[in-house]
Amino acid sequence: RIGVRRLHLYIWALMMHFYEQAADILRRLGQHQGSIKTLTIGNRDLAGDDKRRMYALICETLKYASVLAQVVQASGVLDGRIRGINMRLALTMAHDMLISRSGLQRRGASIELNKAFEKFKPKLRAKLDALIAEAGVRSAAELVPAELQDESVTLRHVRVNLLAASVEQVIAAFEKEHYKLVECAERSEIAQELPAKSRRFMRDPDLADLLVFPSGTDLHAHPLYVDGSIILQDKASCMPAHVVKPRPGSTALDACAAPGNKTSHMVSLMGNKGSVFAFDKNGRRLDTLVQLTDKAQCRIIKAQCADFLDIDPLDPLYASVEYALLDPSCSGSGIVNRFDALVDSYVALAHGQEQEQRNKPANMRLENLAEFQTQVVLHAMRFPSVHRVSYSTCSVHVEENEAVVAAVLKAQDEFGLAPASEVIPTWPRRGLAQGGLSEKQAACVVRTLPEDGTNGFFVAGFVRKQPADIENTRRQLAERRELQQAQENSIGEVPDKRERHAAKARGRDRLAGMEKQQQQQQPQKKKKTENSSS
Repeated sequence: RIGVRRLHLYIWALMMHFYEQAADILRRLGQHQGSIKTLTIGNRDLAGDDKRRMYALICETLKYASVLAQVVQASGVLDGRIRGINMRLALTMAHDMLISRSGLQRRGASIELNKAFEKFKPKLRAKLDALIAEAGVRSAAELVPAELQDESVTLRHVRVNLLAASVEQVIAAFEKEHYKLVECAERSEIAQELPAKSRRFMRDPDLADLLVFPSGTDLHAHPLYVDGSIILQDKASCMPAHVVKPRPGSTALDACAAPGNKTSHMVSLMGNKGSVFAFDKNGRRLDTLVQLTDKAQCRIIKAQCADFLDIDPLDPLYASVEYALLDPSCSGSGIVNRFDALVDSYVALAHGQEQEQRNKPANMRLENLAEFQTQVVLHAMRFPSVHRVSYSTCSVHVEENEAVVAAVLKAQDEFGLAPASEVIPTWPRRGLAQGGLSEKQAACVVRTLPEDGTNGFFVAGFVRKQPADIENTRRQLAERRELQQAQENSIGEVPDKRERHAAKARGRDRLAGMEKQQQQQQPQKKKKTENSSS
């Protein structure tokens, strides 16, 4: 049934004209069904020549959306005189008609639709001119919100896929294209050495398989990216694989793996020797992981559509797992690139919400995320052969970072923090002595901020210091299964579908709360045992 549905969607995509495809991409962005680049550059329904064209249109339409929405609303273009028109379609066409120098695009577009839209050009132009005059500015570009005007300040990081090429081979390939390899003695001077739009690049000072290019460098159409020799990945998200350090020939797992860049990074460091279990409970996202890792020539990944917390760590299938990379769902508060700002602004506009209200994370949501993140780390530590774990988030909140690390250390005594010398030791920005961590402990974890040329990120490493307590793990898993069974039984008695979803959510909260209570009681039981034995 899934295959038939995809075939229908593919045929439907082929029947759409260019602007209709653009409107559909805006719809999918508004529903968080993918990123700008995934839905344009990575869109298999678009012809090769159309991908760049669509990418540019979507980015620019999102940039001007708040301005164009006012123009479209006042013009009467949505009053039903154009068949099939909606706000998304009108925004893309209004952009090209009013903002683009070349006007409405002809190739791939509907001639009938273009002619009908052209009739509204005088009204659309008049309204835009009125907005410009009212604001006292000289052009429509000055009406765009300031946060959407600025280019990304993050540097372009390029990870070399060691399964396809060596760092030296990639450097040589770029030098043949007249890129200049430069060196920088001081970290603070990297941005100066790599001015925007220059054809200069350098080796990253901290990660051996990473190259650094100026901000704004676009390599999505480069042959090395197309054939999988390089991966366009922010430096911060390359850190977890270097922290967990899986050795070639070993077995590792990625708990929340999609879309797969960190998974493929582990495989790259392992040289395609050994095996990697990749879990994700979202089937569509797991399909993306399979596609991306296939392109990266990964051959040892065993992808499973499953909730990691439902995986039995004592299953013989996972007896040899030694390394665990954990990058669970988080608030995403550290992601600051311009594409996310464009999408967030559009979603806020579509839902009539103020951007400031959307950017304020609720305390309750942070608490729920932190509980889930803690559960993921503790569950990974139950795999008896695991001796090294990395935990990361793209968040800047202490609640999801230092506080989670502190909660994990308090809840068990089999793992401790990896020393600073094993967690990107040359990186200067370390953790905060907050959320329950001491200054010594905070020095063992890593933080990144936009001023470092990356997104905001957090990475911690854990290493095993005591043998696994198999009996304790069995007891915890049995208790969890009992709680889950009780939850499912209570949900099954609820007849209404919406109420069942609400009951399931309440059950998950109760389950997390009860497990948290068990964790808090565990250290007390250990103290009593130690006192009685002494």
